[in-house]
Amino acid sequence: MRVLIISRLLWTAGAQRIAINEYHWLKRLGYDTELVFLRRGNVTGYEELLEEVNYKVVRRGHGPLTPFFYTLTKIFAPDRGLESTVDLDLIFKIPKIAKKEGADYLICHDQFTGIGCYQAYRKYGIPYTIFIHEKVVNYRQPIFGKIINNIEKEILLNAKKVFAVTDKVAQTINEKHGIKAIPNYPGMDKISERHFSEKEDVLLAVSFWDLGRRPWDYLEVVKHLDYKLILAGNWRVKKAKEKVVESIKLMGLKDKVSLVEGISENQLRELYNKAKFVIRFGYGEFGPAISVIEAIQHTTPVIINDELGTAELVKRYNLGLVVHGIDVRSIKEFINKIDEKTYSQLQDNIKKVQNIYTWLNHVTKLIDTITFKQ
Repeated sequence: MRVLIISRLLWTAGAQRIAINEYHWLKRLGYDTELVFLRRGNVTGYEELLEEVNYKVVRRGHGPLTPFFYTLTKIFAPDRGLESTVDLDLIFKIPKIAKKEGADYLICHDQFTGIGCYQAYRKYGIPYTIFIHEKVVNYRQPIFGKIINNIEKEILLNAKKVFAVTDKVAQTINEKHGIKAIPNYPGMDKISERHFSEKEDVLLAVSFWDLGRRPWDYLEVVKHLDYKLILAGNWRVKKAKEKVVESIKLMGLKDKVSLVEGISENQLRELYNKAKFVIRFGYGEFGPAISVIEAIQHTTPVIINDELGTAELVKRYNLGLVVHGIDVRSIKEFINKIDEKTYSQLQDNIKKVQNIYTWLNHVTKLIDTITFKQ
């Protein structure tokens, strides 16, 4: 049984990490699996994760139609940079790729990739699943908005199953289209654990940074704490980095804040082990924030706001602190009361979640939907 996992972009974001892990676990379960990236972004990273992966990249970098497609993308996602362009020319190649690779089933990461998977289903009868990573919104742009809304619904209706990365994302799909999506969190299997006394007074924030993720907000938090801050990850939008660098200078935080990018997986793991807390704010994202997932894997408590899709999970199992907005006072009080005992209790709670939300459970949900013609 041949399964193609299709992702629009190969770059250092959460959806790609999920797709790569799905590949490994489907292979473990005996599926003939290949990972297809329609375009490789202009950032380094994930080389280590891809070392033992059978994958292909349809195009490296941008194409001649990129300016046109970028203009269309900006209409619906004005805060995204050039690398976020929805390449329709590549998406329309999915049916041909699926047929050439002899695919029996397609796992399509996001509804835009789903356009091509839907075409493969219509042309060749190849069934597909859609995995939605961000909240779906009602596009209100004249003419184009209605067209995109209708296309999106048609793609989801014809999928064998629709999965959402969090309960919050699933809820938006139901509210917009009346389609019941299945929440399917990424695996949170344990990678490491270090005790409170072995860690440093460091807050770690990891993301693929852009203007919408407001990295400068973390500076407002750390300036009130006796902690250092590490902003790790690549920058999707150059202006976001420039604004943060300028803010660090103006706020006199040069000795308290470090920007780290282009790091290896081993270096990233060390950062998770070094920091006492992972901090992440979401602004209408509703996704899990992959750094929250990885913090759990490294048995590190988290500090997040209630807009992230993992907020209910963190509150339900008491994995750290959930605040509304950027509540510096609550964050400071929470950190100041933590000692070896209370930190250990948080880690015990995290271990329960590690055993419940596994990669095996994640991919089992995906393959439970597959029915093949014999």
